[in-house]
Amino acid sequence: MRIHFSNVNFSSNTGPNSFGSRLAQELTIQGHDIVEADKPYDAFLIFIEPSSNPYPGARVVQRLDGIWFKPEEFHTHNKMIKWAYDNSDFVVWQTEFDKKMTTKHWGERKGKVIHNGIDLNEYAVTDKSLHEIRRDYDKVFVCSSNWHRQKRLKENTELFFEIKKKHPNACLIVMGNSPDFTVEHKDVFYTGAIPHDLCLEVFAMADWMIHLAWLDHCPNVVVESISQKCPVICSSSGGTQEIVKGNGLVLPENKIYNFELLDYDKPYELSVVPLELPNIQVDNSYLDIKQVAQKYIRVLEKTTP
Repeated sequence: MRIHFSNVNFSSNTGPNSFGSRLAQELTIQGHDIVEADKPYDAFLIFIEPSSNPYPGARVVQRLDGIWFKPEEFHTHNKMIKWAYDNSDFVVWQTEFDKKMTTKHWGERKGKVIHNGIDLNEYAVTDKSLHEIRRDYDKVFVCSSNWHRQKRLKENTELFFEIKKKHPNACLIVMGNSPDFTVEHKDVFYTGAIPHDLCLEVFAMADWMIHLAWLDHCPNVVVESISQKCPVICSSSGGTQEIVKGNGLVLPENKIYNFELLDYDKPYELSVVPLELPNIQVDNSYLDIKQVAQKYIRVLEKTTP
């Protein structure tokens, strides 16, 4: 099968593009061809919104990872996303949360939920500084994002200090650009943007990831953490808990979100409380990119009802 990935930059490390690259690579391994927009192809796979027109006769599938839901952005920013939603042969939602969001506002469509995946190879920790951190601390926590208020770095940090009351010899590693909340503390480390392979080494070395982001769709950083058998503490909002499954802890939100339009950079208040940290044997088999690619193949070949 010949497939064109529309609106994917294979050289970018952002969430949708990272997953697009992983999926394209696995589809190639499984014998399919990834082609440019000006070549004939059998399937037109749109990541969010199209960057070109589909080839005549191609099956059109939209892979949807959420919509813009600030009131002032809903109609303007979603224009081409909704066009793809209305005109695709099939829709793939990242999570049940995303499906509920779009069907509430735009109606039902033929489609299914396929969670993101990743290569499950475990990374060896080779970085010297990570070995030093592992030597000096009994518990290592990590969080990662391109930071803005929706990602709740403040609450992540507050939860870390609550946990630290019971585990005093613990540290927090904050990865990612532009942290919007910082503390000066000897046990909190800010790395900024670091190479992707090093991020995976951090997850492989850490004991827990903290990801309390509000209404997050299907965060690839959580997929990456679980791929390295690092369990995750998340909130009950959005699609993150669908990815975590039994591989972590879920903090209940103070207030339930009912898919209304609102400013997602003004998250609801979240009560951060001390947590008992169980021993979790992470089962990440459901995130295997090989299985995920097979699900996409069935969709792209029309063999999924």
